[in-house]
Amino acid sequence: MRIPAGILLFIFGLLSPASASVAEDVRTADSNRVLATIAGDADRLADLLSDQLRYGHADGRVQTKEDFLAAVRSNRMRYEAYDYEELQITPTDDNVAILSGRASLRVRMGEQPFAFRLRFLAVWRRESTAWRLFAYQSAQLPSPPAN
Repeated sequence: MRIPAGILLFIFGLLSPASASVAEDVRTADSNRVLATIAGDADRLADLLSDQLRYGHADGRVQTKEDFLAAVRSNRMRYEAYDYEELQITPTDDNVAILSGRASLRVRMGEQPFAFRLRFLAVWRRESTAWRLFAYQSAQLPSPPAN
């Protein structure tokens, strides 16, 4: 009989039920953030961002929550795809989790399409009963070699 890896980790104390729940909750909140960003839905996105948000872009700009939401509302850059190549969620306690990995994005500025890859680090924090993005920083990666 095979025992699933998640159960073995739980049995050996490497993954507590609380940290598994935190990881699932943060994954859901982040998925909702990505979907709201692609939809250009700043109102839905606002509920997923901390009022203290610092959002660092790969080009060095750092935005507050208000700055970031204004950019989404302006529709100057529209996100079309945000696909994770690698994703790790590391709960630090019941109220904070670090999300890190690599992602491929497709955006459109006016009629000009752009595709790029990022390495990112995001800090999610439980505020009252909701998970909110507290800090984000990304760095652009080189494009993979053409086949």
